[in-house]
Amino acid sequence: MASIKERLTKWKETRSLLQKSGDIIFWLLLILLIIPGPRKVISTAVNKVVLNIKNPKTIAEDNQVRLHDLDYNWVLAWGEAEPFYFSTFRDEVVFVNFWATWCPPCVAELPEIQSLYEKYGDRVAFLLVTDQSPEVVEAFMDKHGYKLPVFYRGPKTPEIFEHRSLPTTYIISRDGYIVSKKTGAANWDSKATEKIFEELLR
Repeated sequence: MASIKERLTKWKETRSLLQKSGDIIFWLLLILLIIPGPRKVISTAVNKVVLNIKNPKTIAEDNQVRLHDLDYNWVLAWGEAEPFYFSTFRDEVVFVNFWATWCPPCVAELPEIQSLYEKYGDRVAFLLVTDQSPEVVEAFMDKHGYKLPVFYRGPKTPEIFEHRSLPTTYIISRDGYIVSKKTGAANWDSKATEKIFEELLR
């Protein structure tokens, strides 16, 4: 079996400069992905690239699900402990995003959601829903300069909003139909989202 020194010598002799550069970059990335700090940064950056090609889509009308009164009875927390009733947004177009600060795809799409909120926040109800503590979330928002409405999930989330991964986003029409559901990061500040919103706001 060849020693490490022999393998290194063979690698130097048989690989071109371009191949050596590619090998070094590959191993550096692999090492960085093992370390938690850089891994999150790299993962978020990759997600930012990917989300630019992922636009939200509407669900076919026959497959759209409607929220019931019990779904609108959903109670969340606003700030430290103040209750917030989802029924406040009945008869409005609603954007609900389940997310977390530790989730790279969630972090990657937040700038897009912030831009969308700046354009439509006065006409569309935005809810960014998390299980994390207000202290953690507020520190994260302040650090990044986000001005998004964050709500804290209560003990029971309506079954209609059950999801298996983060982020998961729902767009709800004024008459209570889920017209779009997206699991994973998406390019929310896009013509596709604007088209969905404009049609629902007519």
